[in-house]
Amino acid sequence: MNSLLKKRLPGILAAVLVALAVGAAGAPASAATADTSSGATISYLTKKQKKAKKKALKKCKKKKSAKKRKKCKKQVKKKYKRIARNNPPPIGKTWQVSVGAGGNFYAPSLLNIKLNDAVNWSWANTTGSEPHNVTLVSGPSGVDRNAFTSQLTSDQSYRFKRQFTKPGAYSFVCNIHVLMTMSVNVSK
Repeated sequence: MNSLLKKRLPGILAAVLVALAVGAAGAPASAATADTSSGATISYLTKKQKKAKKKALKKCKKKKSAKKRKKCKKQVKKKYKRIARNNPPPIGKTWQVSVGAGGNFYAPSLLNIKLNDAVNWSWANTTGSEPHNVTLVSGPSGVDRNAFTSQLTSDQSYRFKRQFTKPGAYSFVCNIHVLMTMSVNVSK
């Protein structure tokens, strides 16, 4: 046991430091809600919309002056950015995770899910005496860590739901219980 602890101690300490740094920064108020409009999801364009955007940008290249080409491209990008913002990806399967049930762990502590699936963390099975949270320690590049950080609570009615729109490995920890970890692997 002692040698195992010595092997894992550097990794545990690093996870604790990252978790504390993320926790100290505090989660924005919108990230603590259970909706997916907090930035945890990434909007997108359908194939048809991407094709239309590409066609519109091609038309911009045919403009005679550089100034008109630049203005045209800017307008097209602005238009499709607005469309993408209002077009969230469909949510796939929702996976249920129990937080702190009967101890300091997530159940299950490992999930293998598909792109656009969601995870719903629930505090329903906690004893209500010790607070827990969900904090993203590491994930794919471009993922907003604050969007995957719940509030620290012992409220048994609290839920925290997030959609995973980027493939890759996500590692979570409870800020108070550093051995309370969870991994989510997202595949296409």
